[in-house]
This record gives sequence, structure tokens and C-alpha cells, in this order.
Amino acid sequence: MSAPRLDEDADLILGSGSPRRLELCQRLGWTVQVVVADVPEEAHDDESPTDYAERLAAEKATDVAEQLRDAAPTPRWILSADTIVELEDRILEKPADADEAARMLSEMSGRQHSVLTSYCLFDRENSSHVVQTVYTGVQFRELSDELIERYVATGEPMDKSGSYGIQDFGSLLVDELHGSYFNVMGLPVSHLAETLETMDLRSLHPLLRRHEQQYA
Repeated sequence: MSAPRLDEDADLILGSGSPRRLELCQRLGWTVQVVVADVPEEAHDDESPTDYAERLAAEKATDVAEQLRDAAPTPRWILSADTIVELEDRILEKPADADEAARMLSEMSGRQHSVLTSYCLFDRENSSHVVQTVYTGVQFRELSDELIERYVATGEPMDKSGSYGIQDFGSLLVDELHGSYFNVMGLPVSHLAETLETMDLRSLHPLLRRHEQQYA
């Protein structure tokens, strides 16, 4: 299969099919080209939730880089990410069906869980990458059986780890947040910006590059 045709005017390649990550990138003013990775999302028996998320983020970026091996050298950077929900050291994956979604939500009712997002910046020029992980504590309010049933009926939980998304109807389930809201959406944008600053990637930074262009 031939490599995807790249838009050389794009700022970066988003190695994710998540519409939420795409939306956040676009809100920051980035022009991105989506190239979806083909990586199985299955935890190894001895993997911690953090190890699992970090491995997937790196594997997704590496897979996209391999897909683009014969493509144009720009955009240079690939951004990939993986978000998982952890409850008592257990990984809550995307539900297989409505019954499993209801069981997950019932189990999280009135309790705090963690949302982990690992993101990877992959440099196509030299095949190097960095991976960072951000944690957010999410406290659910007590959920009635009726509320869970009606939420599951919306279909919203079915493509989301932990069976909920915080930005839509799932916001009605959350009592408190401890950490980044955007991390729960799937991309901790302020932490990503800090990584870009540390790497001195001003040309990718949503604010610093505009300042440079304005005063060039």
C-alpha cells in the first residue's frame, strides 16, 4: 500500500482518529493531517496502566512513521496519544456492549478514578521520540440506575475508555476534577505546550510561534 499523500503546509501529523484530539489541535490553531495508526489496544499481563498508555502512545507514533516512510519529509512531527481510565490499578477499556458500559459506570459511581493520557512527539527526521504522561483524578457523583441506563442509551459511552466522555452528557456524571480537564478529553494541551517549550520547538508552539511571526 502506498504512503498517504502529505500536506506539506500542515503543522504536524496527528496519529489518532479521535475527533476530540483533532478538535483540540484545531482550537490551538494547528493545521493537522490525520494518519490513523494500526496498533492493537491490548494490555500485556504484567503491564501497569502507565506502562500500557506510554507503550501505546509510542507504538502509534512509530506505526504512523512507518506508514510514512516513503512520504514527503514534511510535516516533520507526529503527535500521538492514548487515554485510559484506571480504577484501583485496573484498566477500564472501551466497553464491548451496553451491559459492560453500565457495569463500569455502576462500579465508578460515587468513587474517584484516574484518567491517564500519554502523548508522544515523534521526530520523523531522526526517528527519535519523547513520551509524557499526565494524570487527572475524577470523582463521580452517586449515579442512579436510571441515570446510567439513560446515559448508556445515548451511545456516547461505546467508543470511550471507562464508558464516558467528559465533554458531553458525561459531564453530568462528574462531581469533581483534580487536574487537567483537557487530559480527560484526550490531550493535556498545557502539558504538551510545556513539552514543546522544553524541546525548544517554538515553530510548533501555539503562542510562541505567533509572537515570533508578529515581530519577525
